[in-house]
Amino acid sequence: MKAKSVIHRGDVFTTSYVFPHERDITSGMSGIEKERPILILQDDAENADERYPLVLAAPLTTQKADRVYQQDVLLPAGEARLLQDSKVLLGMTQPFRKVRLSRQIGQVSPARMREIDLKLQRLLGLRRLGS
Repeated sequence: MKAKSVIHRGDVFTTSYVFPHERDITSGMSGIEKERPILILQDDAENADERYPLVLAAPLTTQKADRVYQQDVLLPAGEARLLQDSKVLLGMTQPFRKVRLSRQIGQVSPARMREIDLKLQRLLGLRRLGS
């Protein structure tokens, strides 16, 4: 990623990484990195801090998009310029290195970010289910 690129909350970028469940801890193999989309969850002020090298984001997947769990959010094809229905895997939220972000695909809508915010609050214990 170029140093002058701007990262905003709600952006979908691609980056190369391995899903945690694809790592084989017993053999020491780290798995194969693939270029995958992620949704930026971190605040814009933190994203703009050039001294802080990480960005908090959740991976997206097109796998089993028909099976959306409580901690997932469905992004229909077209949302954030995604070509296929995708799930935001909020339960797999993690830090990613800003310099490893490749290209911006698009940005989710404000309404979808509100849905994501509510699910994050519930997932992190900041809000009870149904409140």
